[in-house]
Amino acid sequence: MITVRSPFMSRLAAGSALGLALAAVASPAAAQDNDGDYWAARKSQIVVTATRTEALAEDVPVTITVKTAEQIADELVTDIRDLVRFEPGVSVQRQPARFNAALSATGRAGNDGFNIRGIGGNRVLIQVDGVRVPDGFSFGAQAAGRGDYVDLGLIKSVEILRGPSSALYGSDGLAGAVSFVTADPADFLENGRNVGGLLRASYSSADNEFSETAIVAGRSGDWSIMGAYTRRDYNELDNKGTVGGTGALRTKPNPQDGRSNAALARLVYDPANGHKLRLTGEYLDTRLFTEGLTGQSATVELLEAVDTGKRKRVSLDWSWEGEGVIDFARVALYWQDGEDVQFTDEDRTPAADRERLNSFENRVIGASADARADFNTGAITHRIVFGGDISKTRQRGLRDGVLPTPPDVFPSRAFPTTDFTRGGLFVGDEIGIADGRLLLYPALRFDWYDLSPRNDPLFPGAGAADQSGSRVSPKFGAVWKLTDEIRLFANYATGFKAPEPSQVNQFFENLAFGYTSRPNPDLGPERSTSFEGGVRFASDAVSLDVTAFSARYKDFISQEVVDGSGTFADPAIYQFVNLDRVKVKGAEARFEGRASSGLYTTLALSYATGTVRGTGLERLPLSSIDPLKLVAGIGYRAPGGRFGGQLVMTHSAGKEVSRTVGTDVDGDPTTICSGAACFRPGGFTILDATAFVRIVDALTLRAGVFNILDKKYSWWSDVRGLGAASTVTDAYTQPGRNASVSLSFRF
Repeated sequence: MITVRSPFMSRLAAGSALGLALAAVASPAAAQDNDGDYWAARKSQIVVTATRTEALAEDVPVTITVKTAEQIADELVTDIRDLVRFEPGVSVQRQPARFNAALSATGRAGNDGFNIRGIGGNRVLIQVDGVRVPDGFSFGAQAAGRGDYVDLGLIKSVEILRGPSSALYGSDGLAGAVSFVTADPADFLENGRNVGGLLRASYSSADNEFSETAIVAGRSGDWSIMGAYTRRDYNELDNKGTVGGTGALRTKPNPQDGRSNAALARLVYDPANGHKLRLTGEYLDTRLFTEGLTGQSATVELLEAVDTGKRKRVSLDWSWEGEGVIDFARVALYWQDGEDVQFTDEDRTPAADRERLNSFENRVIGASADARADFNTGAITHRIVFGGDISKTRQRGLRDGVLPTPPDVFPSRAFPTTDFTRGGLFVGDEIGIADGRLLLYPALRFDWYDLSPRNDPLFPGAGAADQSGSRVSPKFGAVWKLTDEIRLFANYATGFKAPEPSQVNQFFENLAFGYTSRPNPDLGPERSTSFEGGVRFASDAVSLDVTAFSARYKDFISQEVVDGSGTFADPAIYQFVNLDRVKVKGAEARFEGRASSGLYTTLALSYATGTVRGTGLERLPLSSIDPLKLVAGIGYRAPGGRFGGQLVMTHSAGKEVSRTVGTDVDGDPTTICSGAACFRPGGFTILDATAFVRIVDALTLRAGVFNILDKKYSWWSDVRGLGAASTVTDAYTQPGRNASVSLSFRF
């Protein structure tokens, strides 16, 4: 068994991996001698999210990761949690399903969403083809996550941007952005073919998931069309728990039965004059049944839940690319509807049975337009991108069921149905000086937002308030090419997030327990400022990227007690207020070495610390930051890409005691671990292996074995908030040794 327990051992592991990498690339022959197209594309990755125009990843002044469809397939990724399996500095929370009907929402959000450099939730922008996915929402025993609104079986590529993105994308880009791009028919119609596609079947033992994907594309003249469909059937995610039966002491996972359907249809008109018109329809639905054995007791005979989710999108976009001062333009219109519905049935004796039916919906219509201008002013080159976007979201939630807690009544809403309008104008430039040796990236965006609650008879509160505001977000970055292989980069960026309708106008009363929640019409937007800089080295055989960053977040929105003593006569009054200030700083490094023999090695490392200023203005550790993570791998890819594989070691340090006594940006420091010491899982090291073989040119078999050493471990992001005295910590562990396999046929 391999175990790394100390910073010294972590550095030793890193040094060993680096030494192995340097040995692998000692050959002076270019990596392109082996499967040249693959390595050339991997070395010279093109990104769009960083600047809203196509640019080499090594030439942008930010840290950004690209995952292509081939990489996703090779790593046997099934969801967004697997997507960041080998990605330091980014995590996805997925707690075990231990919720009940009225009090706990533990694990109900599924794959909750992305956490980037310690900040997550709705503060990270997630978009599919430029359209925001619906917000997440949490209220009482209801928790709607964002991670299951995207099926990776239909995705062409993913870009993960670290740091604020509001200068180009507006609200929600407080901590970073994740951009998913779906495929076009042309991606399957290579070499002039008129018909093409992909068939894939896969299995994962971690949750007994079977998935099937079918994609068919065709072309006739200037027209092309594509249809894609993915089906998934799965059970509960396995863990290392050993206690079965019913009741709160159970540590084995609650039985679950889930399925999802994801479909994409796209029609493209692409004549030879530079114009392109695309009509896209996208549909996703999920259904998950949970038997809540952990919620059964002497008085609760049965606890069952059915959670369903849907996301529907229709979009129309036109683009043109040609010559002249304006050489690219794009206009898009879209409609999207996302809904999460959670039903819980609880049979009790002698108390009356109760049911809960909670829903959360985001329906949006929007438009965007942008253009690019390339020109020179003397010896200085410019690539200007400018444009704007506007959207109107109708957001609403419903609380219904049987046997509400007085004075609550069903049906009702925690906040009134609200029209949430967002709009913005932006401009950015890529300035090349000294024959492109110095690249400057200024950008500026003006945003405006408006929350207009409707007259809603199901909202029990009075005095729901309108709110509007605006924000200017600047950004400036620079890349200095010391040589063709060495670059220095630095970036200053700002971000902001407008208040959510459920934060401005939330209302709820439970006078029997002495508390109430009240609207706050004066709630302001959250803001962030980030600095980062580093050095990059890129050659045919070696890629190295080292980054240091520091970010400050102001006016974080937190729900706090603003008045009252917590009695029936004088209830505690909760409001969402602008209170917390957060600081995060850290460093990240990434290395890849490629030898002409086909051998390659990778190394990635992230470490961050942070503080949050609490209600008494004291500074407390920010517990939502993940501990140090180190990923080191060695692999081989045969000439021509006929077969290959990799062995990857992932090490996560244990969370230091001094980093757990504080709070996260959404929690109260007195309750983050139930008023007691926090549970701290130990550091761990796991090994994973993946491999592929092209049986024939069109047929590829992939397989992987994960947690090869059958290690018992937990991710800090999953156990965060769990008390040290908990007797069910094994319920939060990850699967033991598990395997995945897939077979793909491309035609």
